[in-house]
Formats: sequence, C-alpha cells, structure tokens
Amino acid sequence: MKKQLVRNSFTGIIQTVIAVILSFSVIPVFINLLGLREYGVFSTIMVIGNLNTFVNIGLANALVKFLAEQGKCDESDYDIVVTLGLTIIIMLPFTLIAIVFNEFILLKILNLPVENFTGIKFLYAAMLVSNFFLFIGQVFKSVLEARQKIDLNNYLQIFYNLVYWFFILAILLLGYGLGELGLAFFIASITWFLLSLYYSSKYWGRLRLAGISRNYKRIVIKQLSYGMKIFTSSMIAFFYEPFTKILISHFIGVTEVGYYDIALRIRTNIWNLVTKGFAPLYPLLASMKDKDKIRLYIHDIEQKSFLVVLPIAIIVLFVTRPFISLWLGQNIRIISDTTVPIVTAYLIAITVVPLYIYLIASGNAGKTIIMQSANVFFNALFFYITYPYFGYYAVVIGNVAAIASSYTISIYYQKKLLESLVFDNFMQVIKLILIGCLIYLLGVGINFSVSSDIGRIFLHPTVIFFASIVFYRLFRVVSEDDVLRYAGGNERLQRWGMRVFVRR
Repeated sequence: MKKQLVRNSFTGIIQTVIAVILSFSVIPVFINLLGLREYGVFSTIMVIGNLNTFVNIGLANALVKFLAEQGKCDESDYDIVVTLGLTIIIMLPFTLIAIVFNEFILLKILNLPVENFTGIKFLYAAMLVSNFFLFIGQVFKSVLEARQKIDLNNYLQIFYNLVYWFFILAILLLGYGLGELGLAFFIASITWFLLSLYYSSKYWGRLRLAGISRNYKRIVIKQLSYGMKIFTSSMIAFFYEPFTKILISHFIGVTEVGYYDIALRIRTNIWNLVTKGFAPLYPLLASMKDKDKIRLYIHDIEQKSFLVVLPIAIIVLFVTRPFISLWLGQNIRIISDTTVPIVTAYLIAITVVPLYIYLIASGNAGKTIIMQSANVFFNALFFYITYPYFGYYAVVIGNVAAIASSYTISIYYQKKLLESLVFDNFMQVIKLILIGCLIYLLGVGINFSVSSDIGRIFLHPTVIFFASIVFYRLFRVVSEDDVLRYAGGNERLQRWGMRVFVRR
C-alpha cells in the first residue's frame, strides 16, 4: 500500500511538471503571435470550463467515496451506472442550452468584443463539447481512483496535456486564430475520454446489474444526498476565480484578465505540483474508520507540508520577476505584482489541504460550503472596497483576503473535529519563522551579488533548497521518527534521511 501511495504521489508530481513545461512553453508563443488582448479573450472564454460547476453535483467525488468504502460489489456497480446516467442527463441539456444562447453569454455576460466573433463562437462551442466529454469521463476517472490507480490517471492526464498543447502550438504556428484552437480542446478531450473508459473497464471488471431497477431510486437518492453537499461547495467556488475574471472584464478590461490569468496559471501549476502528493489521501481517508489514526495522518502531513512550502514561497518571492522577464518580456511589473502575493498566499493554504480532503471523505462536505462561501464573500468584499483606491490591484487584495479567511476556518474545523492544530507548540512556529528569515536574507544577498535574470533564476532555488536542508537539520526540525515513518521500509532511504535531515 505504501509503495502504491508513493507511486501515486510521484506520478502526480511528474504530471504537473510536464503540464507546467508545456503551458509555459506555449503561452509566450500564443501572446507573440496573437497578442495579449487575444490571450485575454481566450482566458475569458476558459471561464466556460468552470461553468461545469453549476451542473457538477458532486457525483464524481461521491462515487470515489462509495467505491472506496464498499469495494467491488453489486452496490458499487449500481453506483457506477447510476452516476454515469445522472451525469449524462444533467450535462447534456446544459451543453445544448449554453450553445443556443452563445451570443448572450459571450457578449452580455463575458463582455467579449464583437471582432472575430465567428472564431470566438467556434472556440466557445468546441470548448463546451469538449467539457461534456471531460465531465462524463470523470466517472471513469473516479473508478480508477477508488481502485488506487491514481498513477494511471496521472499518465492519462499527461497524455491529454501533450495532445492538448501540441495541437494548440501547431495551430498557432500554422497561422490560424482563436476559432481553430477549439480543435485542440476537442481532439484532446475525446482521446482522454476513450482511454479513461477503456482502462476503467479493464481494472474494475464486468458490471453486474441484476436488480438495479429495484435499487435505482435508492442509489439516486444516496448519490444526490451526498453529492449535493460537494456540489454546493463547488458551485460557490465558481464565484471566486471565474467570477473575478468577469469582474475584471467589466470594471477594468479584457487585457487585464490576461494578466490575472497568467498569475493564476503560475499559481495553479505550483499548487498542483505540491498538492498532487495529497491526491492518494482521498480514497485512503474515505476507507479509514480509526479517528486517532486519521488525526495522526492529517496533523503530521500538515506539519511536513510546511517544510516543503516555506522554501518554495521564498523562491517565488525572488524568482517571479526575472522569470516573467525572460518568459514574456512585457508587462513584467504588473504580472509579477499579481503573481507573488497570490502564489504565496496559496502556498500557505496548501498546508491545510489534508483537512479539506478529510471533510469531504468523512461525510463533512457541508463544512466546505462555509469555507468556499467565505472565499467568495471576502474576495468580492475586498475587491469592491479597495477598487476605487487601488484599481486593478484590488483583485490581488481580494484574493489574499479570501485565502486568509478560508485558512482560518480550516484551522477551526481541525480543532473542533480532530482536536488538533497544525503545530504541536509555539516553539515549532518560532523555528520556522526564524528559518524563513534566514533563508530570505540569503535571497537578498543573492540579488545584490547577481544581476542577470538567468543567474537569479538558477541560483535562488539551488541556494534556498540546500540552505533549507541545513537549517532544518541545525534547528532539529525533522526527527528520527519522521524519517522512519516517511521512508517506510526502505533501508537505503532511511539511512539517507538520517544522514541529511537528522542532527544527533
């Protein structure tokens, strides 16, 4: 089991790294060939992908929970078929209605320009159809996840990203515009859908459906009663980033949507890179009944995630501007000033992701509604309060305020439900603050010593990474028990961990 969990986490990280490389390679080509304004239009249309939230009633996550708890049995087979049927019934009319009312959505809601509207409509329609198949395919993805085949899901996602970005790049280099980019979405989504269907059938086996007609109504009620809690949380989450893009488009301009989207892409890639290690926790926690063991898992993983997040956050502070300068070469200041605070805030929020996963897996999904509601409320509140004074940067202020609110609520729920906090004592917090300050001073020294962007991009991560290990060892942040726990039964890894992290 431990080897499978490690493999699931590792492949998730690899998948994210590949996605980062692909997106960061193609986006500059997009902006250079079509312009930042067209990229802003593209980013605004991408909001349509989040519109699935309104019809996603949490069925995929509910399915993982039920299959992980029940295992392979008739009840699980019923769950798969009912979830697939409900998903198609819900998603199909939504897709058709969104296509029929395309002009109202694109012109009135998203406030897109009328120039090249034919191409925009085609891209919009292609994205809707692609999302339909991606949405239905979540059922097959859930089956593989419940089977602890998360590594296979990650490989399929890697293949999807390769197809997606390859076709976008090819279309751009051939001189086509926004409309033709819809083909990239469609081809990638169909390919991923068929592969997910094949492998879920292979690893789950034949569905036994005898008696499903007598149990159909009961299964529907079971799925909806739990899925609706997750759905409500996800629906509220729509009003966070996608709604923010709409606010920017209406109050500031479509070009600024592009700035914000670039910051979000950087944040999302870093977020995915770190949180992919948490992915195996969901089916694992859903199948666990021992509350003391769950408390230990969550408490320990949160602590250790701080050790990962701290150096990454400091690297972001120093590397973002030179990276934007080399990557895009334009609008460096505004994109950097958007990226740094949003990414840093999200990195801190990553440390309570295990608690969020526990809430969904343990039947407490309703509490995530409160967390997402706080996100939306404080994001909008601080945007409207600060917009008259700070203009575009009100977006950054709203995002950071929203993250702080949900983080505080997470800590409250952890204390209430698990009688646990992130840290054992105040001294642990002091040690991390002190280590963070020392690493930051090293970063300042590098900035004074090195002037080239390339030099800073390579030197900061290298120095900060090794300095973090030295300081963790010096301040005895990692114990022998920690090394033994995370190394599992691998003696070589145990010896290496003891030698590097533990000060005797």
